Amino acid sequence: MKAKPFISRVAIAALILAAGGAHAWSLPQDNATFNKAEIAEVLAANDYAETSGYKQKIEFVDFNSYGKKFTEVTVRLDPEHPRLFKGKKIVVVAGEAGSEYGMDFIETPEGKEGMGPWLAKRGVTFIALTRVGRWNFLAADGTGSWKDVPLSERMPIFNRDQKAHWSPDNYASQPIAGASSSTQSEYVRVPKPGTEFYRQMLAANPVTMLLGYQKAVEQAIPPAERKKSLLLYWGMSTGGAFLWPLAKHATPDGYLGWGTSSTGVAYFYSKAKTGNFDWPYDKSALRVRERGTKDFNFYTSNVPQETKDLWWQNALKDPRFKSAEDPAMFFNSGALAELAMRLWLSDFLPPEYRKNGFARFTQDLIDVSYPPKELKTVRVLDMYGTKDEVMPPPVVDAQREIMEPYTARYRVARVEDFHHYLFTQESIKVVGSLWLRFIESGHFDAVKTSSRK
Repeated sequence: MKAKPFISRVAIAALILAAGGAHAWSLPQDNATFNKAEIAEVLAANDYAETSGYKQKIEFVDFNSYGKKFTEVTVRLDPEHPRLFKGKKIVVVAGEAGSEYGMDFIETPEGKEGMGPWLAKRGVTFIALTRVGRWNFLAADGTGSWKDVPLSERMPIFNRDQKAHWSPDNYASQPIAGASSSTQSEYVRVPKPGTEFYRQMLAANPVTMLLGYQKAVEQAIPPAERKKSLLLYWGMSTGGAFLWPLAKHATPDGYLGWGTSSTGVAYFYSKAKTGNFDWPYDKSALRVRERGTKDFNFYTSNVPQETKDLWWQNALKDPRFKSAEDPAMFFNSGALAELAMRLWLSDFLPPEYRKNGFARFTQDLIDVSYPPKELKTVRVLDMYGTKDEVMPPPVVDAQREIMEPYTARYRVARVEDFHHYLFTQESIKVVGSLWLRFIESGHFDAVKTSSRK
């Protein structure tokens, strides 16, 4: 009998890659790192080729909150040929990062396609949420871009009825003095009491931002469509701080993760574990924090200067500021209490907000920083790069300690040497491929509960 020829596993992998690379790589185990060799396999293969064209649509939702009008904006990509998983359409709802707006999911600072088109071309419905104040309704081309607005004059635009940018008479600029910025923001702008801008800023608090997200999801995915969809949330960076509490009002099937911040209390816990207890005392109520070149350099320290300069020009389309997000994201409980009291003492708060008393009124603002009980049915994939500038492995581990008990299933995956942002086509392909493989693996399938009492 002839001996069977020996073929090494390396040779088999090479043959598979030569044949198209289908499924040559495996998902990392929980808390393990997807290494450089596996990354190379994904990039060399074409496991998830384009299968569809798509249509892009920008949608608006007008709503009132705390006596003021706001407009939530969504950027929606609908594939012509939806990808189905177990008979359900896959829908990814994404919340933008701290200094950005929804269009960053469409185009990267390189000027190339972002994660939204990458997923849509593979049959995934993609919906980008833009937090209130982030969209420039005054942009001539209708894209929401801030490119033509001087960086030092950018202030939130709260609704699409606004006819002009806020003049400097409405606010004061000053150097930053606070604990919740590790990214080297230099300046903040604070509204002057008595102005309409001050009243709008009070109303544009974390509860309002969360309400905008809720209204957008309810409009984009009505109940009949929701039943036929695998709904997954992805909060890019600070977007996570609002998509986690959103589960209370619009519960998803799961959370995709990349560079995703956690709830305010979980993020505070991660800092406290290193001895930093400053965040609850940060005076962040009402401030608009400018995020200029120092902030951008913080996230691109690994990028050649010539490339970084080109990327910065594209990044200027972003708002490049943060406003009401910081108190909830960083559990700045003093700032949340200040917002509640200023609103309660204001002369424009509608009577219905007072009917349950001041204690409940304050609690509503603080609750945005906590994980809701509705997460108990939700499956979580928390994925990060090992060189994430703001959420390195120790931070991720600390956030998991707080959040995992509230969820149905929790898994962490790390990608070797990847950074916080998905700036390049290679990084988008790797993370997108991992996401689709995790979906196929059944990670986001409903968790079966025991019938035993």
